Amino acid sequence: MKKNILTLLLFALLVLPTLRAQNNDTTFTAEQLREKGLNAERIGLTELAERYYRQALATPEGDPTGQTQQLLGILCEEKDYFDEAIVLLDQSGTSDALAHQAYCLLQLNMVDSASHVAARAIELDTASALAMTMMAYVETQRDNHINAISWANRALKAKPTFARGENVMGYIQFRKGNHAEAMRHFKKAIQYDSTLADAYYNLGTLYCIRNSQEMAIKLLKQGLRRNPRNIRLYTALAYAYRMRRDSPRALECYKEILEIDSLHTPTLNRIGILYCDQGHYDQAIAYHRRALNIRPNDATAYKYIGQAYSKWGKYDKAIQSFIRSTNLCTTDPETYMYLAELYGNQKKGERKQQSAYKKAARLGNKEAQAWLVKNGLGW
Repeated sequence: MKKNILTLLLFALLVLPTLRAQNNDTTFTAEQLREKGLNAERIGLTELAERYYRQALATPEGDPTGQTQQLLGILCEEKDYFDEAIVLLDQSGTSDALAHQAYCLLQLNMVDSASHVAARAIELDTASALAMTMMAYVETQRDNHINAISWANRALKAKPTFARGENVMGYIQFRKGNHAEAMRHFKKAIQYDSTLADAYYNLGTLYCIRNSQEMAIKLLKQGLRRNPRNIRLYTALAYAYRMRRDSPRALECYKEILEIDSLHTPTLNRIGILYCDQGHYDQAIAYHRRALNIRPNDATAYKYIGQAYSKWGKYDKAIQSFIRSTNLCTTDPETYMYLAELYGNQKKGERKQQSAYKKAARLGNKEAQAWLVKNGLGW
């Protein structure tokens, strides 16, 4: 995409004074760096903003207020770096920071922890619509839909035109299987806030699920016009193209993300998955290893490498990769299921197979639980 001339001018105004100052050996305070980061965010330069926030935290004084940690944490959340976001947001202590932290914990399937953090956010600010919205998400993940709707209604009562409240209400209805009602709420959320990327993302994904890829593509492009550098929307658009079996355009979306953030490991992993689906296993593994070069403890990258090796027929290497993944993340039942399947194909892998199934079952995997019951085993 052609870069907007105004954005380039603003970039120059923002960056060149910094470069000149650096050449003059001028040292910026944490507060000044945080302000530069905010300026960068205002014009959509999120990678530059992240750099400033990290520089602010690296100064001798750091940021005892927690404001920079909160800003950087929300940026990490938007890029799907949920583990790092959780640590940063925990250093802020505000109700909003805790609400965002609860959201990140939910993305990592840590529902009980998310519930605890959302409750703390509400305690800090009993009128916070954002905190109540996050509690609605928690109850939705627990399939407690009545409680979830109650919290969403409280959020909307506190802030009647709260787009995030309508968005979570749509998510609740989606989880209940009421797709038409979910669409109504997502559309209302966009009506209240035409820049709310999550609402575009959810509605676009729902169109995909209903096999309306063209509608999804049209909507997500509309969302990107409002949020031209939003990584999640590009990710959803790539998903819509993949469902339409248009891999080249999906790849274009992923490359747009890398233009925004060249170090975005989830996108490198998604490109790897795309190549794996096409049977280009060596290219797939190369992209996953690129992700590991950036984030060496990325458990998902090892899992995807395991999947590629498994499809390639290199089962020993697949098992090694899955084990590396479980060593880094013990809460993903899917990886244990992959291991169980591979161990099941080995003559002497029965005991290891049972162990993998038990670990998956303890994490709530229904298929693993059914297998254990069928074989007269507990977990």
